[in-house]
Amino acid sequence: MSRRDREGNAVTARNTSIDASTCGICGQLQDARHDRDGHGAGRRVEYVVVGTRGGLAEFREADAGSRLRKTDAAVLALNLGVEESGLPGRRFSCLVVPDEYGVTRSDFRLA
Repeated sequence: MSRRDREGNAVTARNTSIDASTCGICGQLQDARHDRDGHGAGRRVEYVVVGTRGGLAEFREADAGSRLRKTDAAVLALNLGVEESGLPGRRFSCLVVPDEYGVTRSDFRLA
């Protein structure tokens, strides 16, 4: 049995109604300023895998000097559709979208 609010609508743990005029992350109005300030549709970023260590893949943005990032090597290989042993030196891109936890990377493509 679900809980109901005063109007008799079903109440869920999180409001899942979609309103195109508000941000799905912070709930504020979505306008040009809001997109510019960090909750836009994201951007495609190109990375290169610099190596693997244990079960981790280390990668950085394709331009030299960017921060070294780490992720699960098996998951990255699966997302790219390659063997885990073929990750070092591999270039890929993905969509990077700011969210309430930092960023979400999705839509992985070989570069």
